[in-house]
Amino acid sequence: MQVTVASSWSAKAHNEDACGFRADGAWVVDGATALEAGPPIEGLPAAAWLSSVADDYLCSVDWDGAELADVLARLVGHVAARARLAGLPYAGTCRSTGFPTAAISVVRQRGDLLDLCLLGDVPVVLAPAGGRPSPTVFVDPQFATTERTILDAIRADIDHGDDPAAAYGRARGTLLERRRRRNTSRGSWILGDVPEATRHAHCRTLRLTGGEDLLLLSDGFARLVEPFALVDGYGALVDAVRLGAAEELVHRLRETEQADPECRRHPRFGVSDDASVVHAVI
Repeated sequence: MQVTVASSWSAKAHNEDACGFRADGAWVVDGATALEAGPPIEGLPAAAWLSSVADDYLCSVDWDGAELADVLARLVGHVAARARLAGLPYAGTCRSTGFPTAAISVVRQRGDLLDLCLLGDVPVVLAPAGGRPSPTVFVDPQFATTERTILDAIRADIDHGDDPAAAYGRARGTLLERRRRRNTSRGSWILGDVPEATRHAHCRTLRLTGGEDLLLLSDGFARLVEPFALVDGYGALVDAVRLGAAEELVHRLRETEQADPECRRHPRFGVSDDASVVHAVI
């Protein structure tokens, strides 16, 4: 696995994304920005702390011979233990509340096999050598349509003349309830301090033919494809990143985001989002 790009861009004081790689693998962690203010952990916003701790762990964990879902389960245990040391005594227990969460995708190469493990909305794109046929985009089925459904309703309200602030305000209750139900049987599963979540990770093992392009990207970077259509699909995105255009693409993305500060023309949650991408040839 030859990594050519592993970069993350943020306009925040603390990036809530993290990305990294090692000789046989790569990952992107997308911390979930808190909808309700909470205390920092070890001096960082909770989402940024979780992404940073997960990134550090994946850099050094011994994962040979282990299923990636089991690696994530060990990561959850590590995160919970670290949080308890940082002053969250109930982390990893049934009394834990308000623990930060993150979407994460991890890939690992084993010879001519590629293991994928997705927990949350961090797409993984695999493009065959030469770009034909079209790339395959892997997503966690839990998150494949949920956000789009809410945004479609917001778009419909705006198209019918509603003020964008009012339309997004009505959706806020739905978003808060979804967050409260995360990592419970009534909601979706995501990286946090609940080991059960890793049993719901979307895992695949693929056979490689050689020369494939691999892309892992946070949903902030995926905005280049949807909703902004600054590139013509994931195949064009892979091509552009391979040719060294990732930073230029993010610059264009920021300009486009700032030109729509009310999120009216392109409905989305937040004017800008942290954007991360890892590209490798395998």
